[in-house]
Amino acid sequence: MWLVGDLSPPLSVSTVLSAFVICIISFYVFKWLSGEGNVPIRDSTKNHSWTPIKITSKAWYCSICESFLLNGIGVYCDCCGVCADPECVKKANTKLQCKVVTSSSDHQPHHWVKGNLPLGATCCLCNEDCSMEPGLIDYQCCWCQRTAHTDCLPKLPKECDFGPFRNMIVPPWCVQVARRKGALNKHLLLRAVKDPGWKNWTPLVVIANKKSGNNDGALVLSEFRRYLNPVQVIDLSTRKPPAALQWAILLAPKEIKILVGGGDGTVAWVLSSSHKLDLDPEPPIAIVPLGTGNDLSRVLGWGKENPPELDVGEILQNVQNARVTQLDRWKVEITSSRHLGLRIPNKTLFMYNYIGIGVDAQVALNFHKTRDSLFYVFNGNHVELPELESIVILNIPSWGAGVNLWGMLGNTSIKPSQSYHDGILEVLGIYSSFHIAQLQVGLSTPLKLGQARTVEVRLKAKSPIQIDGEPWEQHPAFIRVTLVNRCPVLVNQTRN
Repeated sequence: MWLVGDLSPPLSVSTVLSAFVICIISFYVFKWLSGEGNVPIRDSTKNHSWTPIKITSKAWYCSICESFLLNGIGVYCDCCGVCADPECVKKANTKLQCKVVTSSSDHQPHHWVKGNLPLGATCCLCNEDCSMEPGLIDYQCCWCQRTAHTDCLPKLPKECDFGPFRNMIVPPWCVQVARRKGALNKHLLLRAVKDPGWKNWTPLVVIANKKSGNNDGALVLSEFRRYLNPVQVIDLSTRKPPAALQWAILLAPKEIKILVGGGDGTVAWVLSSSHKLDLDPEPPIAIVPLGTGNDLSRVLGWGKENPPELDVGEILQNVQNARVTQLDRWKVEITSSRHLGLRIPNKTLFMYNYIGIGVDAQVALNFHKTRDSLFYVFNGNHVELPELESIVILNIPSWGAGVNLWGMLGNTSIKPSQSYHDGILEVLGIYSSFHIAQLQVGLSTPLKLGQARTVEVRLKAKSPIQIDGEPWEQHPAFIRVTLVNRCPVLVNQTRN
């Protein structure tokens, strides 16, 4: 028999709420420690950052046994340049120091790595060619990238000046790290960054997704680790943009620059993250285009695609000399209608390039269907439309991988100029998917609908939509596009 006195009293509401609050706090503490918003740092004292050797015309030699690596079977460290065959990897990890990312010293000696110099390397002292004989000979500093003969090495100064890109590099003594406690992996975290006091010092942070394109993202990350402090290079496959943008927070009010390796969607992701963090100053962005499309990269002069051979020195030089300009940032508010009696959650997105509604987004989604007519408002004026299958709302003079839709209309008095920082959108119509093909090869022109500071669209039926190259299928909704502010971007002056 149960006695009433033996029963435990029910938990009070306050106890349950307290337990719930503790669980929530614990969750966010764990999330902070696991750190999507933190900058992870590889511990360079433990192992090298190994990556498979690329098959090129260059000969590779093991830094331990100095044997020739036949058919490129081996690995090299993309931070310091040490090379090893499969049997010598463990020895290389213990015997050869990798490029340090943090240091207590206030100066940095040259970090000379023997052999495997780039093709055409010349000695920084005597200006004669290096590596003229086969084998692991001569040296290169993995900080300043200078090369030197073995005999010339003792005549060079011990301290490294970080070379021609010094103003973009974060020296090791400026990096303060903290060990992540309770995490499953052994990464360090960036805790603080000091200003070295160099004139015109504007550090560069490189971000890309190693899974992007045909391994192009991994190549971008790998190549830039050699030229910069490896902590300045962040992989978006393991961390989201706020982690990279922590550099701007830690160095504020000092300005940094961001180099994004990716397509229009990745660039828009970074720009939107920067806005949400309310950075001051907001870092200007340059682009290494990956994949297809790359309309913003084309407009800003960074090219339509990544070249087969990535010239990091040329890219850094172009970023160093780039001009800062402003790009309109537009807010896209999507208020969904009820669907099957249920209201779909509303969306608020940001747009920098263009919005496509209809057949152009349909191509991106590989859909083959039509939709009902749409109703549009331009700054309070109702516009009657002919039979169209797509509407394009432009912020930049490039659409669909380089087509200048507004420019195709010709230089007439009825066509005002287009700018990506004037707070005005250009709105055009497309008749069909065949019309898109004609536009791509310059055999037709789009329908000019006008310019507007605010655009409102009412979707009466389900329709494909894309914003900056990211497509989805949208249920009936009311869409409103308004200017938020402007964001800084870098224009490549060698192409523009």
